[in-house]
Amino acid sequence: MRHPYEKYIRLEFITIVLVVILALFAIIQSYLLFIFLGLYLLAISYILTALIEFHTYRTQVAMKHALRAALLFVLATYLIFTM
Repeated sequence: MRHPYEKYIRLEFITIVLVVILALFAIIQSYLLFIFLGLYLLAISYILTALIEFHTYRTQVAMKHALRAALLFVLATYLIFTM
């Protein structure tokens, strides 16, 4: 029997792996675009974590993750438009 939130867990893992790959590529190639994509993927990972926590009735932890995701999204967007 599969875990009810296995899709969310898989997507979270995939986004984290993509963030690591993008971060390594951005460091090696010095591309700012990949750094910003990595920040957005990290925000998506936090959102997926918040969804998992919310569905398991841990709303306080879910709200913390959602707030972190929102702040990271706003920060990345601000950095893109100021550069």
